[in-house]
Amino acid sequence: MDHLEDNALKSAKSLLSLALVLVFSRPLLATPAEEIARGDAAWNRRAEGPPSGTASDGAITEAISAYEKALAADSKNLEARWKLLRALYFQGEYLTDDHDAKLAIYQRGRDLSDESRDLLFGKVGADDRLEKEDPEEIAARVGDDPDSAPLYFWSGAHWGLWGRTRGKIAAARQGVAGKIRDFSQITILIDDEMEGAGGHRVLGRLHSEAPKLPFVTGWVDRKTAVSELELAVEMAPDDALNRLYLAEALLEHAKGRDDEAEEILRDLVNKTPNPKYLVEEKDTIAKAEVLLEEIEE
Repeated sequence: MDHLEDNALKSAKSLLSLALVLVFSRPLLATPAEEIARGDAAWNRRAEGPPSGTASDGAITEAISAYEKALAADSKNLEARWKLLRALYFQGEYLTDDHDAKLAIYQRGRDLSDESRDLLFGKVGADDRLEKEDPEEIAARVGDDPDSAPLYFWSGAHWGLWGRTRGKIAAARQGVAGKIRDFSQITILIDDEMEGAGGHRVLGRLHSEAPKLPFVTGWVDRKTAVSELELAVEMAPDDALNRLYLAEALLEHAKGRDDEAEEILRDLVNKTPNPKYLVEEKDTIAKAEVLLEEIEE
């Protein structure tokens, strides 16, 4: 009997030891905050190439994966959502030249942004009918949420990029321009300084580039394009994209201001890229160089 009891005790201890090994060897699931921090660290490495100074597919893939895992753990996490939108933007703009791949990325961003705004409405005690209200009403309802401004900014970016890739005329007929206008205005009302006066930049670019179609985009105004982009440059003069878009708008829509546009471009091509936005600013400066060469021919 003692022998049997000893064997039973040994078996019990063995099972307990195995259970402890399994428990403590199993990787603990990261929290949404930890995954977001991992995504942010990868995002900050997006210019590490190789070669150094160029867009890093590996870093962006890691960032996207981390933000997706944060959402898998907490599907209503708005910070993870807008940061995923930001990473998808970078992937589409700087890591692929394939038209269909870009369109798929921006379509995903469009859908994600729409779903995320619905979640934001629910968070503030509203429903999707709020989307139909004026920008002032929407900004007043959601503006106290710290994720609202970046969510609206990146919503506008993805809708705009989807429209550009899909085709401006087709996109305008589907109401894309009106959405971008409203999203930009809401961004401005909540935080007009974020992303280098990004709301003013996107709104100015929209008025500069959107086709004017009767009964569809008749509100598009080229003077507004110039004034909004001038304001963006005034608020964030070191932002390369603000200056490029202003130069383009002056050349296209401001008669007699070609010399001013050329001066902006000359200053821009001599700009040292901001290390924080190295890939983005190198790309913008390269576009400025091409435009300057064209007008000097």
